Amino acid sequence: MQASKPIRILYIEDDVGLARLLQRKMRREGFEVDMAHDGLKGLAMLEKQLYDVLLVDYRMPGLNGLEVIRRLAANGKFPPTVMVTGAGDETTAVEAMKLGAGDYIVKDAGGGYLELMPLVVEKMLNSKQLLDAKEKAEREMREVYEKLEKLVFERTEELLQANSALKQEISERRRAEALLREAGENLERLIKERTAELEEKTANLEELNVALKVLLKNREDDLHDLEDNFVHNLKTLILPYLEKLKRAGLPAENKICIEILESNIHQVASPLARKLASRYFNLTPTEIRVASLIKRDQSTKEIAETFHVSESAIIYHRHNIRKKLGLNNEKINLKTYLQSLL
Repeated sequence: MQASKPIRILYIEDDVGLARLLQRKMRREGFEVDMAHDGLKGLAMLEKQLYDVLLVDYRMPGLNGLEVIRRLAANGKFPPTVMVTGAGDETTAVEAMKLGAGDYIVKDAGGGYLELMPLVVEKMLNSKQLLDAKEKAEREMREVYEKLEKLVFERTEELLQANSALKQEISERRRAEALLREAGENLERLIKERTAELEEKTANLEELNVALKVLLKNREDDLHDLEDNFVHNLKTLILPYLEKLKRAGLPAENKICIEILESNIHQVASPLARKLASRYFNLTPTEIRVASLIKRDQSTKEIAETFHVSESAIIYHRHNIRKKLGLNNEKINLKTYLQSLL
């Protein structure tokens, strides 16, 4: 894992041997791992130090993993947490996730979970990053809306005050007209000229009010544009795979479609999605789907099986993708280039 500061992990596990195996595995992947061999010690370490990730075994003597998570949840926020369970403990893992755990992994006899753990941790951290970015964007949007609302309120108050003053002035002018009418035609002409000036002021105020309404309308249009862009991304990156799953009836061999759907959902929500979209702007929907599989290290044969087409059709799409990305006659690996876009 490339990072300026290693991710710090606390692993609460009563089996010292398994704990050390996982510690060595995670250290090779670039993580720093501290260990606690019972729940109470783990809680004490969490109070003294800050950890980026918590791994906690469910079955432990004394305070089990679920109780550790329950106590952390009662105290407020705690680090992203993975529940490590044995086979048959999935119900307990689901309960842990309801309390706030980010994910769980089943501890198998062959030790395969040790190989999966770095991926699970990376996935959970990425999900947290996306959630934090989403909350930040929503917070900024609320701030912009509140500022705009305040500006509209202040401007409305100014217009109301100006309108009130204008009404008062008109009322006074009418009284003056009644008094001056007796003075003759010259005075009446003067009154008409002054009235024309007042009407011009009224027109100017009305034009200003119209301009303000246009500004508000433009703001609404901008918000609609954001919604349209979001829907467009869903249609081009997600809905094709969803339709494929519906047609296939969710058989086991279409598992890759579920993975693609999940990956594209992250891309649509990610703050980096605009960068990717700008690089894919001239690709067709089919080419975008093929590019997504290439980026995921799928072979031409595997992609052809996914789309139920010949390998030559996929080779044709690969050629078009390279051409549109400006990679023809360049000694650049297409998969590596696509992965570099994110």
